[in-house]
Amino acid sequence: MSKKTAVQQQLIDAFRSAKRVFVFTGAGASKESGLPTFREVDGEWRQYDPMTFATLDGFLSDPVRVWNMYRMRQRQIAQAQPNPGHITLARMDQYYPDFLLATQNVDDLHERAGTKRMVKIHGDAWQMRCLRAGDVFDVRDFDLPDEFTVDTLPRCRKCGALCRPNIVWFGEYVPQDAMEAAIRGSSICDLMLIVGTSGEVSGGYGFAEYALANGATIVEVNPSEGALTRYADFWIPEPAGIALPRIWKLATGEDLLSTSHT
Repeated sequence: MSKKTAVQQQLIDAFRSAKRVFVFTGAGASKESGLPTFREVDGEWRQYDPMTFATLDGFLSDPVRVWNMYRMRQRQIAQAQPNPGHITLARMDQYYPDFLLATQNVDDLHERAGTKRMVKIHGDAWQMRCLRAGDVFDVRDFDLPDEFTVDTLPRCRKCGALCRPNIVWFGEYVPQDAMEAAIRGSSICDLMLIVGTSGEVSGGYGFAEYALANGATIVEVNPSEGALTRYADFWIPEPAGIALPRIWKLATGEDLLSTSHT
């Protein structure tokens, strides 16, 4: 058996023997679906100043401008479709007894692929939050225009106060419930997948360190090395939509790419 074959078998065995799986995904997982990232060389922050579009002060200075950028992002998300990476992770959710996916992404592609056991640590692009009381609403429940003016900005149904995108902006804390769930999931897992994230935001929140302390096997699927690669037992330098279906087929015999998904 060659060294390459032996390593591949170890990877397959890790997927086959796992009982408690924790997945940490980032923008790279949705880039394959056509959604631009924010931090890469060609990312959105090259076009949109994060201090204007991703801080509370920037929003309060020009809510129309900020809301219109997020409205554009919502249209991009609505047009995008889950890719084979999303679909494979959703199948893992069905397969493993203990599973949790924590995503930095604010789109709904994981949900549309079928993932149920998940938390969003950076918020949800389809939600807005009242600036006064903090009530959260789904924007799709409102008859909102494609482009806002001062007079048409979204407002709270309960008190009439201005609403903001329910996104974790720079200088803000991630939702406590989501973070606690992610810490627990990473602390008890025996297999951790790092998918499409550089891990540069807050050092990946320590999830890889929690998994490592529990003796978990850590697999990173990312075309480029990142801040978390040093923790990985296996680094697969490919997009998730290519690597994950292939690994899953080798581990389980299921060919997800031959199955039609909507």
